[in-house]
Amino acid sequence: MKKAIKLKKSAALILGACIALSTANAYASEDVKVLLEILLEKGVITQEEFDKKLKKAAEAQEIKEFNQAQDIRKASQAIEQRAEKERKIKTEFYGQASLGFYQASNMTSANKDVSGMSDQPKANNRIGFKASHELDGDNTAMVTLESNFSTRTGAIGRDSAGYGNANMGNPGASLFDREANVRWISKEYGTFILGRGPNLQNDLSGAFDARQNWNFGGLKPIGRYAGFHSASGINRADKLFRYISPKWNGINIDTGVSFGGVAGNDDKGTNYYFGGRYKNGNFELGYNHAEVRLGSASTPTIEQTVNNRVDFLAAKYTVDNLTVNVGYVMTRNPKSNTATFSPSVTGGKVNANTWFTGAVYKLTPTLSWNMGYYSVIDLTPQKNNDVQMFATGLTYSPYKEWDFFIDYAKSRRETGALGAFTIYDKWAPDTGLACSSTTAANCSENTKGQAGVSIGAQYKF
Repeated sequence: MKKAIKLKKSAALILGACIALSTANAYASEDVKVLLEILLEKGVITQEEFDKKLKKAAEAQEIKEFNQAQDIRKASQAIEQRAEKERKIKTEFYGQASLGFYQASNMTSANKDVSGMSDQPKANNRIGFKASHELDGDNTAMVTLESNFSTRTGAIGRDSAGYGNANMGNPGASLFDREANVRWISKEYGTFILGRGPNLQNDLSGAFDARQNWNFGGLKPIGRYAGFHSASGINRADKLFRYISPKWNGINIDTGVSFGGVAGNDDKGTNYYFGGRYKNGNFELGYNHAEVRLGSASTPTIEQTVNNRVDFLAAKYTVDNLTVNVGYVMTRNPKSNTATFSPSVTGGKVNANTWFTGAVYKLTPTLSWNMGYYSVIDLTPQKNNDVQMFATGLTYSPYKEWDFFIDYAKSRRETGALGAFTIYDKWAPDTGLACSSTTAANCSENTKGQAGVSIGAQYKF
């Protein structure tokens, strides 16, 4: 009886061992080894059988682990391929808005003191969309669409945040007034831009102004008055082909041409510029020469000959927390020796010399002080349209997305000045009166000295 039980146990052990070995992929090799050792100890299998079966089990385990590794590798490759595809195509929704409260003197042609909510007192309101496709490790294609908008009225399109009227009241004006272009970005060859967009003058005016080209008391209103900033081809242009080279020893070349053209004459309105930037450590230098054909508001860019020539040169230097800048601009109107400043709008197309200087000082990592001084010397026959403007302010930036600021700006005019100027770039005071390109009398340009305070915030996303 005992012998029968022993045989049954041995048979069970042998059966279990056979099942374990035949299904080795379902067990770890260590478990199989323990079972074989029991069989060897009981005398069910010999040492030779033990060695053979253990080797077979180990080989089966190796095959299993290899197959598992292959499966993991294939799954990882699929995940990486999907991630790589997603990395190559990127979309970005971005923008910024600055708004606040202002109080200023002589802010209409009737010399009224006005106050109220202000649009974009710092940098232009904008909302945009970018879609980029990484063609390979060195080349990327990108499409950019960007528009101005008003936080006061919700208007969108060209100058909407200045006038508060959608598309300046003109249904044919641009919606994507700031940018509508395609780019090819190459690490080896540089960047090519085709479509509507900013040019080098736009970049330099912002980079070398201590007040960052601010709308309220910055280089923008000065540039519009003296003829080196406007939306008519000076700092932005339609049908623009722009090339920005890679940097060579701190230097990059920047050049472009805006292909004009009207019915019956493909050459009208063609503008071009060339220049570049140089940076070495804390020192930076920028230069731009532009030959521009400016048109009127009703018939944009139809002048056949150059009526605005710009030479812009500026530099800045940073020492610890202090950055200082200086610049000099010559604007000429080669078309007419009798060019004069407009008495109603700041349209440029004049002969003038402009110089500016300023500084930015970081009081703390989040608090900075800035100041700028600007002087326009009238070279037209009238000789009485000089402008001097001083502006200063404090900026508090507790987060990289938020700026809170307070600014003061003051301009000085000569007695008998004929040219319209404004400390607030192309602004329509909230006086209840319509302001557009055709009703300039209600806009902020006039011939008197202006002074004002602005307080507000800017959010970037």
